Amino acid sequence: MATELVSSAHSVGEANLHLVFTPAYRRPVFADPQVRELTIGFLLNKALAMSVHITAIEAGPDHIHLFVTGWRRYAPAELVRQLKGYVAHMMRRYFLPLFQHLLWGPKFWTGGYFYRTVGAVNAETVKRYIEEDQEKHWVEERARQQQTLIAYAS
Repeated sequence: MATELVSSAHSVGEANLHLVFTPAYRRPVFADPQVRELTIGFLLNKALAMSVHITAIEAGPDHIHLFVTGWRRYAPAELVRQLKGYVAHMMRRYFLPLFQHLLWGPKFWTGGYFYRTVGAVNAETVKRYIEEDQEKHWVEERARQQQTLIAYAS
C-alpha cells in the first residue's frame, strides 16, 4: 500500500489504525453470511458519515478486522464507540432474528476492542531520522551563530 499523506489547514500526516471487534461472548455470529455482510455494510456506512475511511475490512466467524485511515479527528475510543454503537443499534433493531439464537441480552459486541496504530515507518527509521537527519538543521544554526559572534567581536 502506498503511503498517502493527508493535508489539512495546519497539518500534513498519516494516521492508520488496525481495529478488531468481537461479538458478545465471542459467539460466531459472522459465520452467517447475511449477518457478516450487514455488519460490514453498517460499519462502512457509519465510517462514511464520520468522514473516516475503512481501507480494508475482513471478518472471521467470531471477530472483524478493520484497517482505518483518516481517523485523526477522533480518539480511538470515540471512533470505536461510534462504529460499534451504530452497528449494534442497527443489527439489533432490524435484524435480531438472524442472530438472537447466538446472543442474549441487549448486547451485540463485547465491551472491549483491539487497536494498534500502524505507520509507514518503523521505530528504527524514526530513530535514525532523529539522530542523523536532524543534524543538518543544527549545522545551519551553528553557522548563523558563528557569524553573529564574529560580527560582534569585530
